[in-house]
Amino acid sequence: MADLLSDEQLTEIQDAFRLFDKKGENQISGNDLITVFQALKCNVSQAEMTEYMEVLDPSGGGMVQYTDFLQLVAKRLQTQETVDDLMKAFRVFDKEHKGTVSPDELRHILTHFGECMEAAEVEEYLVEADLKAPHLKPDGSKTGLLNYVAFIAVILD
Repeated sequence: MADLLSDEQLTEIQDAFRLFDKKGENQISGNDLITVFQALKCNVSQAEMTEYMEVLDPSGGGMVQYTDFLQLVAKRLQTQETVDDLMKAFRVFDKEHKGTVSPDELRHILTHFGECMEAAEVEEYLVEADLKAPHLKPDGSKTGLLNYVAFIAVILD
């Protein structure tokens, strides 16, 4: 995953990590992790930090290794690029800029753009989107449209 990073991104990540690697041992305290993310201009919630620490420090020793951190950041950056690409694709169909698409538009996007999906797989996504990402009226009833921002979160989860 880290091989997908540009030289500039790699240097930026290394520099941010090294600011907190006081002994030059390619590791930092887990307490410094959120600050390193902030130095990289990555907004990270406390829930994400807890999840990251479980992955980066499964033994609970309180230290994060550079190679593990690099893999995590690379994955996070790749996911952000995927989100950006998906948002651009959905916005093409969102003529009114409301963050919604119809099920037919979603079906078209999933079967004609990027890695095209089979009809059965698309139908599964449509069912999941209707359950987890419906666009709602103020009274809470469904409009028949899908909230594509919520849908992107569902498919990338």
